[in-house]
Order: sequence, then structure tokens, then C-alpha cells
Amino acid sequence: MENTIIPFNIFSKLSEKNQKAYRIAAYDEILLNSISTMFTYKDIPKTIDVGFLEMFALIGGMAAVWKHEKFGWITSICGASGEPNAYGIGQDLICTSFDGKSVTFNNWENNKDVIVLWNNSIKCPDMNIGRFADMFTEVETSMKLNVLFSRFYPIPVAKDNKVQKAINEAISNMLVGQIKDGCTVLDERFISDELDNPAGIDTVNLTDVQKSQNIQYLAKFRDDLFRWFYSLYGMNSQGSSKMAQQTVDEVNQDTNAAMIIPHDMLRCRQAFIEQAKEKQPEEFANADVSFSECWMSRLANMDDEFKDNDEELEETTEGGTEDETEGSEPTEPTA
Repeated sequence: MENTIIPFNIFSKLSEKNQKAYRIAAYDEILLNSISTMFTYKDIPKTIDVGFLEMFALIGGMAAVWKHEKFGWITSICGASGEPNAYGIGQDLICTSFDGKSVTFNNWENNKDVIVLWNNSIKCPDMNIGRFADMFTEVETSMKLNVLFSRFYPIPVAKDNKVQKAINEAISNMLVGQIKDGCTVLDERFISDELDNPAGIDTVNLTDVQKSQNIQYLAKFRDDLFRWFYSLYGMNSQGSSKMAQQTVDEVNQDTNAAMIIPHDMLRCRQAFIEQAKEKQPEEFANADVSFSECWMSRLANMDDEFKDNDEELEETTEGGTEDETEGSEPTEPTA
């Protein structure tokens, strides 16, 4: 059997419209894949694909786990239906697997045959992945245009066929570096006599090549977007530049805020595991969920940062202020 060669240059053959859709899909995949690895599940049925479980929850706001008659316990997309409860959520649940099987679970909250994972406490899908993917796409498109337009040079304007031929010949000689077989650049007499324009050849400027320097600012903005996105989920990334000198306290002051969303998502997954243990104690008796290695490392770094700040604060408190001198008597408050 012959090997199939995958055409890696398929992107360049797409139309501009399809290239933009391709870019958005690529960034969707990068960001979704990053966030879907936030948690690690232990001792759950092997037939449950954790990647799909997280993907369904992030995209749809909820995911279902139920026992497929053919494949055993699986995860799938789902949607609430039927009579709504006090919060407007349907009391029945329609689950559809990728093999086309659709099952409706009545009174799903108390139905032991289905377990629901909510993405967050407000029961909403992730709203950041799509909008950041769109911003990344626009930045990349701008970078591409700046690269392409930096190639454009002034276009010579020919007054007639004779001048056009002379210009084309000169340009061709310059492109190949031809010197010995002909002139590479037209001399001043030729320009003056034949073109009747001592100032040179008229040109049309399609772009300002110096604008290509903006590429570095676009690249910096793209890096800032990545840092912004990951900071929403408690992660930090290295930057090559800074706006101003910052103190340790200023750098660490948003650490707690950065973990708000991850901890909320963790609590929802812990509630999912507890629900699974309650409904299916035999299948999920030892099940557990926790942050993955990357997020656990981030938490460990945060603990070290807080510890250093606490020690620095204690030293400052014990040593007193700079205005206090050794052996000085406390002053009484004035009226």
C-alpha cells in the first residue's frame, strides 16, 4: 500500500475568506486545548474521554456522562428540555453521542443514570476562547499584510513602448546582477535624452515600506494577548518587555484574582465527582479530580510568593518604620 502524502501547503491555496476561517479555527484549537488540560481525573471509567468531557463543558456550558448500551460509560453533549425549574433550567436532559444515538433522561437531577458537569457556577460556556481567537486572527492578518506590503517598491511609469523596453531591460539586468554584458543602470545621458526628464523616472508608490516596522508592535501585542488570556485562568507567561519598573507587591497583587475562575471551575468538577459517587457508587467510588501538573506548579509558585511577602511584611513590622530611632520615647498624641 502506497503512503499518502499530506499536503501541508493547503493553507496557501485557500481563498482569503477561508484563510481567515482557518486561522480562527487554529486559535480556537490552541486556546481550547490549553484550558481543557486544566484538570486531572482519577479512577473514573476508562471509556470516558476526559478531553471530550472538558471540551463539551467549555463549549456548551455543560456535559453529560451516561452509560451507552454499546460502549459503556461515555460523555456527550447535552441540553436541558421539558418543564423548567425555578431557575429556568429544563428538568429533562437530551444527550446525543457522536454515533448518532440520542437519549432523554427525565428528571435528570435525581436520575441515577446520568451525571451532569457544569463548566462554572453560573452554568455558562467559556466566552473567552472565541473572542480571543478572533483577536489573534486579526493580529496575524495585520502582520501578514505588513509583511506583504513591505515587498512593494515604487513602480516606474513608462511614457511609451521604447521607454518601457529600456526600463524593463535595466530592471532585468539589476535582478540578475548583469554587468559585463550590458549596462545595469541607465546613465544620466540616456535618462536626459530619451526620457526628457532630468529628475529621473516617474514612479507610483503603492505603500510606505517603512511601515513594516509596525510588525514588531503587532508581535508584542500578540504576546500581550496570550498573557492576558492565560492570566484569566491563573497562569502567567514570560514577557520580553515591560511598561515600567514594578515592585514585588505590584507584581503579585493580582495573584488571588487570577485564580478566581480556575477555582470556580474546580469546585464545579468536584461537585460533578460527588454527584457521580452518589448516583453510581460502584463505578465512581474512588473517583477524584484536581488541578493538572501545570496548574499545581503555578499554585506552588504562588505559595512561595505569598510566603516571601509575609516574611518581608513581618520583618518590616518587627523592625519598625524608618522614622523610629532606637531608644526613642513614644510621643503623646496632641489634642
